[in-house]
Order: sequence, then C-alpha cells, then structure tokens
Amino acid sequence: MRALVTGASGFLGSALCRHLLRKGHTVTALVRPDSPRRDHVPGGAELRECELARLAEFAGEFDVLFHLAWNGSAGQEREDFALQLSNAAFMGEAVRMASRCGCSRIVFAGSQAEYGVVRGRCTEETAPHPFMMYGAAKLAAGHMGTVLARHLGLRFVWARIYSVYGPGENPGTLLSYVRECLRNGETPRLSPCENMWDFMHVDDCAEALHLLGTHPQAEGIYNVSAGRPRLLKEFVKELRDHLAPDAALDFGARQSDPDRTFWLEPDVSKLQSLGFRTGQKEQLFFELFTTIRQLGECHV
Repeated sequence: MRALVTGASGFLGSALCRHLLRKGHTVTALVRPDSPRRDHVPGGAELRECELARLAEFAGEFDVLFHLAWNGSAGQEREDFALQLSNAAFMGEAVRMASRCGCSRIVFAGSQAEYGVVRGRCTEETAPHPFMMYGAAKLAAGHMGTVLARHLGLRFVWARIYSVYGPGENPGTLLSYVRECLRNGETPRLSPCENMWDFMHVDDCAEALHLLGTHPQAEGIYNVSAGRPRLLKEFVKELRDHLAPDAALDFGARQSDPDRTFWLEPDVSKLQSLGFRTGQKEQLFFELFTTIRQLGECHV
C-alpha cells in the first residue's frame, strides 16, 4: 500500500508513519514547511512539504490518504472560529487531492469532541452536540468529507479518536502535568476527576487507523479508543502510584464546568467487529508510559 499521511510530524501522525513502515507499506509524510517537529517523522518515510492551504498543488500516486493534519487542535485556538472553519474547508481540498492522486480511500482523524458531553455509553449513533468550535469543525469536516468522497467515488472512513497517550505526547496534557508535578515534588491541583475516561496508547491508535485504512469493509464512523473506561481519578492515582506512591493528589482544587467536562465512555464494538484488539502496550499502560518518561525519552 502506498500511504499518504498529512500531519505526519505530529504525535499521532509520526506514530502512524512508524506503524505503516513496520507493516511494509510505502509512506509519504506530508508536513508544513515550518514544522518544528519534522525530525519526528521516522526514517524510511518520504518527507514532503505542503501547507494545508496549498493541497490543490500537491501531486503524486497513492492508495490511501490518512488525513490527520489540523490547525488549532489545542489551547485557546480550539475556540477560534475562523481558524476552525478553515480546517473544514481544507477537508474539501484533501478529498479532491486524494481523488486526483489515485486514492481509493480516505481515513479522517475526527475527535470525540464532536459528541460533546455524553454521560453514559457513547456509540457511533449517539447524537453529537459539540460545545467548542474544534468539535463543531471536526463534525462539519467529517460530514462534508463524507459527501464529497461519495461524489468522487472514494471510500470515507471517519475515526472519532478519544484520549491518546504515550511517548512524544504534546505538553500540557493531564498526564504530563501530573507527572511533572510529582517529579518536582509538588502536589498536583486537579478537578474532582469523577468523570469516566478512556486512555489509548498511541501505538494502539496507530494500529486502529492502519486497520481502518486497509480493511475491505471499513467505511463510515468508528469510535477509536481502548474501550476500558474508568473514573479519571483512578488513572491519575495509578500514575501517582508508579511515580511517587507517597505523594498527595489535591482532587477538587480546581473547579470544572459539568457542561464542558467530557465523559469518555466509548462503545468500540464497531471497531472490534473488524478484528481490532488493543495490544500489549495498552495492557502495560502506565508501566510503559512512565518508564519511557523516566528515561527522558521525548520521542521514538
């Protein structure tokens, strides 16, 4: 398979490139010309530069497009209307590029943020009610990409990705915050963490995307997560127990808005129906994650 990966220098994109290469596929990694993480793209992948705004100029011959690139996926930029709207427009260019380059399938990295706050089990049929511009734009891009791909005769796979962790993750995540506090002898100041959560190792997420890009029956929306939700508080305590068993955790020190606090309890039976199972790395969970971090490794 000849795979084209946009957002290839990102946390998930670089992991996906590594996984595809291990599976023997040819990988072209598309990155921004000014990407500060271009060295995260693994050797063996062909590195090409292209802004999202210039996808109409990109050419090549590929079988599958993995469209992971997205501007403003963290921080305050997630509420930037103009920026998020531009991402939805770029979806159209990505689908046209895929058609022009000979792809038969597109795998789009959607987000659980499209659902908004759902207290209870969430399936692909759950009505989405995003509360931030980021989730709304992902939802719009997925719908528009689906319709355009159908018009162009392409198979469109919409992966709604949940909470991904692992080596090389972006700074500012909850796990990174707790880890740094404990390393510095500080007490993490946290929300009550009484909401359900579901973490998935980045390598397992890459495996899921690979499956969605190659399985002959894969099409439409898929929840992509480990499918073993627990209270967020339990995950935080597990991380503490591995790093600093005697350290205190200040739950409730930060207030959270229940209307803007995600409850991650995904139903992943549709993904599992394709044969997906989380791997050994997911079973190891924080042992692997904290060991890599303690060694000071930033990326693989």
